[in-house]
Amino acid sequence: PVKPGSTCCEDFPMAWRRMLFFHGGSYTVWAPKDAPYRSLCSRLAAVCRLCVLSVDYRMAPEHLFPAAFEDSAAALRWIAGHGPDSAMEPSPATDIFVCGDSAGGGLALAVCMAPPRSVRPMLRGAVGLSPWIDMTASTPSYETRQWDPERGFGDAVNAGTDRKGGQEEAEVYLGRGGVKLHGKDWRVSPFLALASKLRNMPPVLLHVGDYELILDESVLLHQKMVKAGHLDTTVCVYPRMWHCFHEYAEGSGLGQTLAVAVRAFQDIGKWVTSRLSA
Repeated sequence: PVKPGSTCCEDFPMAWRRMLFFHGGSYTVWAPKDAPYRSLCSRLAAVCRLCVLSVDYRMAPEHLFPAAFEDSAAALRWIAGHGPDSAMEPSPATDIFVCGDSAGGGLALAVCMAPPRSVRPMLRGAVGLSPWIDMTASTPSYETRQWDPERGFGDAVNAGTDRKGGQEEAEVYLGRGGVKLHGKDWRVSPFLALASKLRNMPPVLLHVGDYELILDESVLLHQKMVKAGHLDTTVCVYPRMWHCFHEYAEGSGLGQTLAVAVRAFQDIGKWVTSRLSA
C-alpha cells in the first residue's frame, strides 16, 4: 500500500481540489516529512489554493524500478476518490494536479501519460520542477552546462557529473545494466515517450533552471510535445538558476529569501488556478 506522507491544505475548504506531489532525491533519498518538502508543499497549497498530498513512495536500492512508478500510479487512483478528511470514506475530486521535483517530476509526468480512465476527466495538469526525465542522459546540456568556476557558469550543484555519471546515478534505481534494459521506458524516461503518449497528456508546465545539467530535458520535451500536437504545454527557463531552486524560496535554512523562487511559485499558482474547473 502507498503511505501518504503529509497533506497540506492551508485552511482552504475546497478539499475536492487536490494536488499529488512526488519528492525528488534520485529515487533514493528524502521523504515528505523532511523540512524542504514540508515547506515546498505548503507553498504549493497556498499559491494554488488546493490540498496537496505528498507521497512516501518506495525507494531504491531496496525497491528498484518500477516500484516508485507503481506507487505513484496507485496514489493517483487513490487521490481521485479520497481527500484530506476522507482517508477511508469516498470523496470524489473535481480537480487533480500532479507535481514533483527532480525524480519526482519524472514520476509526475509519467503517471499522467497513462492515467486510469476514471481519473482522466478530473486531471487538470502536470507540473515538473527541474524534472529528471531521461535516464539515458542523452541531451546536449550534459556538456553545455558543465560547471565552469572561472566563468561562474553551469551546474555547480552537480559539478563533476558527466553523461556517464548521470547514467550511473540512474542505475541505482534501474539496477545494474538498467539504463540499457529500462532507460527508454516511458515510466522512467517520459522524455523518450512516443508522440501518442505526449499528445494525450493533460496540460503540462515545466520549470527548469538555465544552469542545470538536465536543462534540455525540459526544453526539448516541450518542443516534442508541441510537435506531437499537444495544445497546452509550457516551459519556463529561469536564468542563472540551479537544480530544484524552488526549495530555496525561504533560503533553505540560510535566512535569505530567493526572490526568483518566490516568483516561480507565483507563476505555478497562476498556471494552476487558471485551469481549475468552475
